[in-house]
Formats: sequence, structure tokens, C-alpha cells
Amino acid sequence: MTDILRTPSAAPDVWQRHDLADESRWVRTLTAAEIAEIDAALASVKASGGPAIGFGKDDFPLPTLGGKIGAIYQDVQHGRGFAVLRALPVRKYNRADLETIYWGIGSHMGYPISQNPEGHLIAEVTDKGSSYATNINDRGYRSRDKLNPHVDTSDVTVLLCVRQADDGGMSSLASSGAIYNEILAKHPDLLPVLYRGFHHDLRGEGPTGSLDEVTARIPVFSYHEGLLSCCYNDKIMRSAHQKIGEPLTAEELEAIDLVMELAESPAFRLDFRLQEGDLQFVNNYTLLHFRAAFETHPDPEQRRLLLRLWLNTHEPRPLADDFADRYNTGPRGGVYVRGVEAAE
Repeated sequence: MTDILRTPSAAPDVWQRHDLADESRWVRTLTAAEIAEIDAALASVKASGGPAIGFGKDDFPLPTLGGKIGAIYQDVQHGRGFAVLRALPVRKYNRADLETIYWGIGSHMGYPISQNPEGHLIAEVTDKGSSYATNINDRGYRSRDKLNPHVDTSDVTVLLCVRQADDGGMSSLASSGAIYNEILAKHPDLLPVLYRGFHHDLRGEGPTGSLDEVTARIPVFSYHEGLLSCCYNDKIMRSAHQKIGEPLTAEELEAIDLVMELAESPAFRLDFRLQEGDLQFVNNYTLLHFRAAFETHPDPEQRRLLLRLWLNTHEPRPLADDFADRYNTGPRGGVYVRGVEAAE
């Protein structure tokens, strides 16, 4: 029997926009000494002759900055659910060195999982001509379209802003716990629908490779071992039920729409523009993240560019069995990687 939380969540990740209007509460800025530590760690990795990515945190020592990253980890894992590390001088580094630094910082929080069938552990979030708004199978990180409130598959998403858009691309966050409390107070009849959840469309990226492959039902809200977690992506919930010929009921559509309406409302939505050199860390179980559409540059080398890591943390959050598998690859698994079986 599903355990439904019937009292308001009082977790630290429950907040509304006005609670965090002062960005000094969630932005930490790199100092010159900490950047020097990053440079020393980069030099150590390069001198070792080992891989440029794929190493562990012991291979990227950050004696002082490690403490700041640890504090960010606590904020993300056990606090408000997100933080920004500011002022990495991205123009100082070539692309390979920047990815090594990015991986090294991420390794202090967890280990990456695959983000697409090609097995990319560092993905480019930029306009590659996909149409998230109109193509049922396209993914948003390859488009310039508005992205609706959603979560990613990993414990934590890390975004590194390499280049801003000339216009648009505003980032937004909303606390799924705050949204839950609002639904509990005003629409409690919809909670069983949200706990039952929805099938998710894998868009040809599951183990079968079929464009019609979907997941089992994944709860939007799951209350497990005293923790409230959220999994929401309206596009793939709607398209999954379309593909399997199982139309969403009026009550299910109301529940999906309500979560989006609340997330995008001014009271719940925290907007901010990622600056060049910002690293944003987001807990995918306690926050929804989304972004505005942006204008693309005709030169791909000048377009808005973020790098993305999907990290599973070193201290994983307890997850219910029916909540943990998002890609038919097992609990907390990433996107199925093509060619692995052939290689074995």
C-alpha cells in the first residue's frame, strides 16, 4: 500500500520565491586561492598521464575548496536543494581542461551516469536544431525552446555555464515540497493520482531501442523512509500514455497541469540568469528546474552553451522501488548505452 504523506512537509527544501530572493544565501564565489587550487589539481591530473575524465576525487585534490564543495553538497543533499558556485574563469581554459576541471569538481559530490545512448557523461546543453516543443521524441537539452518544469534522472544535476545566450534562457527553480504542501492544502483529492504516477516515454533511448518503449508507472510524489521525493516531466508522461494507447483521464490531466501551474507561478518560481562561469547544483528529488526559450546565434561557436553532469551522490537518498528506475536500466540507472553488449 502506498504511504501518502498527509501532513505538510517541513523539510529544509520547502521554500517559496520570497524566502530566497537574497542570492547571497545560495551563491558561493570562488576566491583567487581556490582557483589556484583548481589549477594545481588540473596540473596533477595532466601530469599523471591518466584519463582527462573518469577519475575519482582523490585524483583531484582540493584542500581548501573541498570544504566549500562539501558545504554545497550539504545544501543540495540535505538543505534547500540547490546552490551556485560562481566565477570559474572558463575563458582561461581550453575545452579539454575545462571538462577535466568540471569532472574533478563533480567527483567530490558523486559519480556521473550516462545521459544518452552514446554514453556521454558530460553533455552539451545547447541548440542543436532539435524541436522540443513540436517533436514528440526530441529532448530539450538539444533545443532552444522553453523547457517546462521537470526533474532529471540522476540524484543531482550540475550545469556549468560556458556561454550565455544573447537573449533569453532565464533559469528557474521551484521546490517540489512547497508545491506538495499547496496541493495537500487545496487539492488533496489529487494526491492518490500523483502517488500512482504515470508511464514515462523513453523516446527510443531505452534498452529495446523502440520509440514506443515506456517505463512502468513512476509516482510523481513518493514518501519513503520519511523523505518526500518528486519525479515530474509532463512531456514524457503525456507522450507515453499517447504511445501506449492509454489516454490520461480528466483527473490525471488536472493533476499534471496543477503541478506545472504551481511551479511556474510567481509565488513558487525562483528566476535567475546563470552567469558565465557559474556551476549550478540541483537536487532532482526536491526541486523542479526549467528555463525560458532563448535566441540562438548563427555561429555554433557563439551559441549559449552549458555543460551538464548527471551525478549520483556518494550518499544516495533512499528511494522506493517503484520510484527509482527511470530508464528501464535499474535503480538510479542512466540512459541505456548502445553497443555495450556488442563490446562485451
